[in-house]
Amino acid sequence: MSFDRLAPFYRTMELLSAGGKLQECRTAFLDEIPVPRNILLAGEGHGRFLPLCAERFPEARITVIDSSSTMLEIASRKVTSEKVSFIHADLLQWDAPAAAFDLVVTHFFLDCFPAEDLASVVSKLGASATPDAGWLIADFQVPGGMAASLRSRIILSLLYTFFRL
Repeated sequence: MSFDRLAPFYRTMELLSAGGKLQECRTAFLDEIPVPRNILLAGEGHGRFLPLCAERFPEARITVIDSSSTMLEIASRKVTSEKVSFIHADLLQWDAPAAAFDLVVTHFFLDCFPAEDLASVVSKLGASATPDAGWLIADFQVPGGMAASLRSRIILSLLYTFFRL
């Protein structure tokens, strides 16, 4: 799916569906990450994590890859550092540099791939990471408890249905 048509509304949709919870997930461990030199933000989308990452690690080079040119354009307006580069590409088609990144970030991204492509995505991201790289992942999980579980399953079902259109 292309997120280009949704890009201008994505932040509002995120806030309406999850409040600030997704941003909390993105940033929960930001202060615990060892200082990286080269960061890959895969599927960064509209750039909610990017400015915080650039502020936290001002000396790091950050590469942002996303298949949506509109999402990249929105994200690029959020930082002015020449240490940030943007790549418009499908991750599966991208010629990723080997062992280049000491931090890989995939926030709410891996679930965008069908099961048959996921192993290739993870393998490609892993090959682009240095041997001692960190991998920061935030993704959806259905909580325990009957009411919370039911509510989360309904919301996730609606979101997945909507984004698969």
